[in-house]
Amino acid sequence: GGEGGKGVSSEGGDMGGKKKEKPPKEKKEAAKPAEAASPAQSELSRMDFRVGHIVEADKHPDADNLYVEKIDVGDAAPRTVVSGLANFIPLEEL
Repeated sequence: GGEGGKGVSSEGGDMGGKKKEKPPKEKKEAAKPAEAASPAQSELSRMDFRVGHIVEADKHPDADNLYVEKIDVGDAAPRTVVSGLANFIPLEEL
């Protein structure tokens, strides 16, 4: 009785435990740094911040909480932008 239990637990436990533990640890450690670095780099490289001067601002004709603004960012013509600033900044301050 005691020998059969020892053989099953030591052989089955060691072999099964080693095979199951090593591959997941390697995959998790290898996957986390690669996933963390790639999205952060691609997200930052896609951003394009620009500073501009609001040339004209009016209320949006169909929405009370939106403004339609023309912004000069140095291009040939001003850009038209719709913003949600109406709830936070009065039109007179733009």
